[in-house]
This record gives sequence, structure tokens and C-alpha cells, in this order.
Amino acid sequence: MARKKSLSRRDVLRSIGAAAFLAACTDGAVAKGTRSDASAADAGGTDAGAADALAQPAIIPHVTPNKDHYVTTFGATPSLSAANWALTFLDRGTQLGKLDLAYLQALSARDKEHTLECISAGTSNPAISNAIWTGLPLKEVLAALQIAVPVGANWLKGTAADNYTTAIPVADLDRPVWLVWKMNGEPLPATHGYPVRVLTPGRYGMKGPKWLVSLEFLDTPYLGLWEKMGWSDDATYRPNAMIRTPESGGTVSAGLHQVAGMAFAGSDPVVKVDVRVDTDPWQNAVLDYAPGPDIWVLWHFDWHATKGSHIVQARCTTKSGAMSAPNTYGDGGKALIGYNGSMTVTVDVT
Repeated sequence: MARKKSLSRRDVLRSIGAAAFLAACTDGAVAKGTRSDASAADAGGTDAGAADALAQPAIIPHVTPNKDHYVTTFGATPSLSAANWALTFLDRGTQLGKLDLAYLQALSARDKEHTLECISAGTSNPAISNAIWTGLPLKEVLAALQIAVPVGANWLKGTAADNYTTAIPVADLDRPVWLVWKMNGEPLPATHGYPVRVLTPGRYGMKGPKWLVSLEFLDTPYLGLWEKMGWSDDATYRPNAMIRTPESGGTVSAGLHQVAGMAFAGSDPVVKVDVRVDTDPWQNAVLDYAPGPDIWVLWHFDWHATKGSHIVQARCTTKSGAMSAPNTYGDGGKALIGYNGSMTVTVDVT
């Protein structure tokens, strides 16, 4: 497909990410049956001179390289090729149409920056990454095939080549839901759903099946693989703030350090991140990257660390006013509804 040669957002972000602090949570394929799915107005009181004293700020790349993007699956990665793959559209069992990869690649695709977070992400599993995806809204693909949403259809079930299934409300098509076949300018890696996967704004990664082979319109609700195991069927992102550096349990020397991380709440964009040390008052962190809905916020806080053991905590607030839970260790793995936490780390300062 011919594309304009103007500088894309992906090109710009890749240049920024050259000095990347790798934000990797690549957990590989999770054993089948396990509970896992499948994100400078106030520098925390630090003045400009003090900020300059930071020899090497910790930087999380705006866009996660493909090799570092978290991976979560319920089983083995299927082996698919363009020659043996097709996507079938169904209306309650009746075929409406079918397409292959060549058909999709002939369409005029667009780039979409989008953050994915696993519903089992949490303090011990920071499974969140951001990428530039290439594809089209599903409604535009349906229109190209001259397929209308069937009358009476309320749910859309996705089935993957590994037999993973899930369903979303048909109304989600207006968010919009996307079909994508490239990731950061390259064909989707096998572990990320080659040849085609779904992106569902506002809902955890479990609602965006990889290795997609069919989409079926239904009139009644459908519980997919993880939903049947007790995970949230709604799976709407909850506000959460994660600290990526310093690491919990680590040791640093006394002096000026940078606390940095990400915050995310899906389609309700994060507009504020606060940090506190021990029982000190909350202070505003600097939002280094906050593009808007469905993309993570990257932030940092300049910390004058004094000797001793300290607890550092981060929380976030969204545009709608929702705030990450005040609990110290929110755990989506127990709640089964997604991480809603204000993460803490314990740091020893010598």
C-alpha cells in the first residue's frame, strides 16, 4: 500500500525512544488455564537548577519496542501464514462474508497509537505497553465489504486461531474498535497476533483477541474463556498508577533521584499524577507524556532522598475525576476486575 512520506508520529516517537529505559514486562505464554489476561508545571518542589543536577533521567520510551511489549496468552502461539489465514464474518451462525490478508493490505490503512494493559496487571505484574498500530476501524472494514450490522445484534464475539474467545457489545464499534495488522511499522509479530488482531478502546487486553479468525454477531451475551473463569466480562479499564523506577526493594544513595512510571485508565484519560514519600503530603508529579484517551501517561517526580528506608507511592486522577484506589497493594489478580491501585515501592537509601 502506498503511503505518504511525511514524518509520522511513529518516526518522531522512535527518535525520542533512543535513550529508552526499557519498559518490559514480557511474560511469554502463560500456561493454559492460569488466571492471566489474554497503559512540567510542578516538579514536585524541585527547581530548575536541581533538576539539571540529575545526570541521567530515567526515561520510559513513549512507544514500547515490539520485543519489549508485554505478551500474555492462554496457550501456545498458533502458526499462521497469509496463505492459510482468512477472517469470516457471521450473523448468528450464518456467514456474511470473508476476507484475506491481501484484501486488508489493499485498503488505505492508518496509524493508531494505543496502549494495552493486561487485566491481571498489578504491583507484581506491570503488564502495560504502548505501540503504534496500523489498520482500520472495524466499521470501515465492514463497509468496504458491504456488511451492515445485523438488526437485533447486540454482541460481537471474536474467535482466535488458538480457540480463545471473548465478546464485546456491538455499541463498542463506535468507540471505535479497530482491526490492525501492523505494530510499530512492522507486520504483527507472531506473539502479538499475526496476521490480524483487535484493539478495543476502554477495555483490558483480554477484549482484543489476537490471531483473529472470525467475528460473529449475536443477540445474547456471550462469556469467553477468561470470563467463564471469573474475570470481569465488562473489563473496563480502572485508574492505576505504576512506578517503574526505582525498583521496589532496591537501594540508592542519598541525593536527588527521579521516580518515574506510567498511569492509565483507558478512554478516561489521566490528567494528574501525585507522589508521596512515607507519610509526607502528596505532591504533583510532572506529566512528561499525556496525549489523551487510550494512551498511557508517562510521568516523573524529583525526589530528594534521605538516608533510611522509605515508601514511595504514586496515584492518578482521570478527566472524569476518578482516582486510583488508595490501598497500598491493589491486586487485580485477586479482584478479577483489573488493577485499580496507587502503586508503592520500598527503597533503602544509604
